[in-house]
Amino acid sequence: MSRMKAIVVAVAVCGLLAGGGASSVFAGEGGHVKEVIKHAKEGIAHEKEAIKHLEEAIQGSDNPHAKEALEHAKESMKHAEESLAHAEQASAKPKGKAK
Repeated sequence: MSRMKAIVVAVAVCGLLAGGGASSVFAGEGGHVKEVIKHAKEGIAHEKEAIKHLEEAIQGSDNPHAKEALEHAKESMKHAEESLAHAEQASAKPKGKAK
């Protein structure tokens, strides 16, 4: 049962990392946005590590809830990466004529 609790906690942390990094991108301009993007990248790296540990924890397990939790963590990771890509694109200076 403690293994299942660890999986649930890890998935919750993944969700917090993904959601926290994505929502903070709109906090400001310039250096602050770059700092937020940097932290989002660090969060994604931590989430990848958490997913790796989840995969190891449920290896050989027949628990369908644990497997579903892993799939949700992977989906959360995908959304976090997409959000980061959009944030990086939005923070880039537009190409074209300056008014």
